[in-house]
Amino acid sequence: MNADLAYFAALQENLTTLADAERPSIDRAARAIADSIAAGGVVHYFGSGHSQLVAIEPLLRAGGLAPVNVIADPALSPAAPRHAGAAERVGGYAAAILSTADIRDGEVVVVVSNSGINAVPVEFALGARALGATVVAVTSRAHSMGAESRHVDGRRLLDVADIVIDTHGRPGDAVVPLGDLTVGALSTVVGAAIVNALTCRAAELLVELHGRIPPLIVSQNTGDDAERHNNALMEKVKDRCPRG
Repeated sequence: MNADLAYFAALQENLTTLADAERPSIDRAARAIADSIAAGGVVHYFGSGHSQLVAIEPLLRAGGLAPVNVIADPALSPAAPRHAGAAERVGGYAAAILSTADIRDGEVVVVVSNSGINAVPVEFALGARALGATVVAVTSRAHSMGAESRHVDGRRLLDVADIVIDTHGRPGDAVVPLGDLTVGALSTVVGAAIVNALTCRAAELLVELHGRIPPLIVSQNTGDDAERHNNALMEKVKDRCPRG
């Protein structure tokens, strides 16, 4: 099988396993999100390095929820991967990020970290919980348990989150053998699938449990009515969810 087809096959297998095994965790997380939004809260997403790509995915996304706040620290940007890789290991740095994050009691914080072993995501999750938030971890158990934690107390993201959604990713992330090498990472595309699955279930639960019309963004490329719709939704959360 060609490497491209092998990649798609591995992705399909991963998503099938994930959809079955993580349904209870996704449902718990989606219920927490729906309850928070119904109570006037917003959903916060955080990630470092390439995991920041997953955290940004739900922001003003067509088919996504409007009350979404992404905490994207520039020092952890995937646009500077070597810098981000060094910064996410620095103990104490998460406190600086949290000091400017408007996380409130009863809200949900989704922390994305494929390895879940670096100091920043672990400390960020701990700090968010201390603020009264429900922390949802999107992480690979296999990768995390197969690597040494870089947190000062040896903790991993999966140890400190309220709800853990396992990506079922493999240690090292890449999945297609190529001689002595391995090519093709899965974590970003699988993480994005999890985030969108959470959005879908949370929107459904807003209707089922709270009798609310979900505040869903529509594609701005479908006409002026779409922009008016989106602007009206964002106006309601402009103080909590900056549009940039």
